[in-house]
Amino acid sequence: MKKIRSSSGGTLPPERSIGRSKYGKQTTVFPSRKNSSLIICETRLEADACFHWEQDRNVIAYREQPERLHLVVEGKARTYVPDFVVQYADRPIRFVEVKPDNVYQKPKYLALYRAAKQLLKTRGADFELLTERKIRRQPLLNNLIRTYNQSRGVLPLELDFLRDQLSALNPPLQIRSLLALPSPPSPGAIAAAIFNQDLRLDWSKPVTQDSRVEWR
Repeated sequence: MKKIRSSSGGTLPPERSIGRSKYGKQTTVFPSRKNSSLIICETRLEADACFHWEQDRNVIAYREQPERLHLVVEGKARTYVPDFVVQYADRPIRFVEVKPDNVYQKPKYLALYRAAKQLLKTRGADFELLTERKIRRQPLLNNLIRTYNQSRGVLPLELDFLRDQLSALNPPLQIRSLLALPSPPSPGAIAAAIFNQDLRLDWSKPVTQDSRVEWR
């Protein structure tokens, strides 16, 4: 099985080139901090899936268009490149197909995915069909997007300062209370701590300055 990372530590190039956007698709680039690289996504839905993998502490690395699988689907030879491969700390490597809810249920796709799952199982790998309904659960996705983007460029010094501030405070506190401290932590550091789950809150509600955060 092909590795996710190269010998130099970076991610390997995609097996299948992703060209310009086609009708109904929107090619986009996701700036992955976990992989220290840009992930080329064929659709906006694929980019949205990346936010979940970035936050999942069990995900070590992931990359797009990882490998060309040679399958037999309903008696016919087929080749198929899954959208992603994801490496976990606590479970087998997983190949992932990302599909909108109105597409994945088509019989031709379901037969393809069954064949892929059977092949990968013989190699000790998993296969997952990741659907729009699961990826775009709200307000979870919007919370992930907001905190990930707000934490862009945050320095380790800012996170250290936030940790020092929290050590002298008693949880829970509203985010606005942290921002109102005489020497407040940066909004970006707070967003990074929320995204990384060092500050815990209720993800089933929109993240606002009124959100109450816990730590320790």
